[in-house]
Amino acid sequence: MLTLSLRQLQLVALGIVVLTVATRLPSLLHPQPIDDEAVYSVVANEIVDGGRPYVDAADRKPPLLFWTYAAVFEAAGKFNWKALHAVALAWTLGTMAGLYVIGRGLFDRETGLTAALLYGVFQPWATFKNLAFNGELLMNLPLVWAWAIGLRRSSSRVRPELVVAGALLCAGFLLKQPAAIAAVPLGIYLLLPSYRASRGLTRTASVV
Repeated sequence: MLTLSLRQLQLVALGIVVLTVATRLPSLLHPQPIDDEAVYSVVANEIVDGGRPYVDAADRKPPLLFWTYAAVFEAAGKFNWKALHAVALAWTLGTMAGLYVIGRGLFDRETGLTAALLYGVFQPWATFKNLAFNGELLMNLPLVWAWAIGLRRSSSRVRPELVVAGALLCAGFLLKQPAAIAAVPLGIYLLLPSYRASRGLTRTASVV
C-alpha cells in the first residue's frame, strides 16, 4: 500500500471529514424527524418531562436509545431536530475514528483511513432513511471502540481495559439488541491459542 507522509495523512483525514459532513448535510438541513426518529423522540421527551419509558410512553427499543435522545433534547431543547442530526454527525465521526484506530493497529495508518472512509461513504448509502439517528448508527460507536480496545496490541498479562470494552459492548446492546452478537467474535479472539501464547496465559486468564 502507498505510504503517505504525516502531512498527506492529515489532508486525507480532513478530506474524509469534509466528505462525511457533505454526505450528511441533507440531514443537517432537514428540520423534521427522519424515519423512526419521530417515534423515539416521543418517548425521549416524555423522559425529559419526568415520565417513565415503557410506562408513560412505550416502544420496544432498549432504554439507552431513549436516554441518549433525552440527553440531546434536555441539552438542546425538545424536538430540536437540527441538534439531533448534528449529534448523529458527531456520532458517525466518532465511529469512524474508532475504525481508524482498529485499522492502524492491525495494519497501518492508510488502512485505518480507508476503513473510516468506507464507513463514512456507505453508512448513509442508497436511501435518505439511513441518515436517521437510529439504533444501527447508535450501536456502532460503542461496538467499534470495544473492538478497538480488545484488538489493541499489548503484551501485558493483565488487561483491565477489557472491562471498558465489555462495558461498551453492553452499551451497544442497550442501544440495539442485535449488538450482543459483536461480543462473540471478540471473545473468541481473546481465547485464541496465539493470543494466550503471546502473553503466557491460561485459557481462563486470557480474559482477565
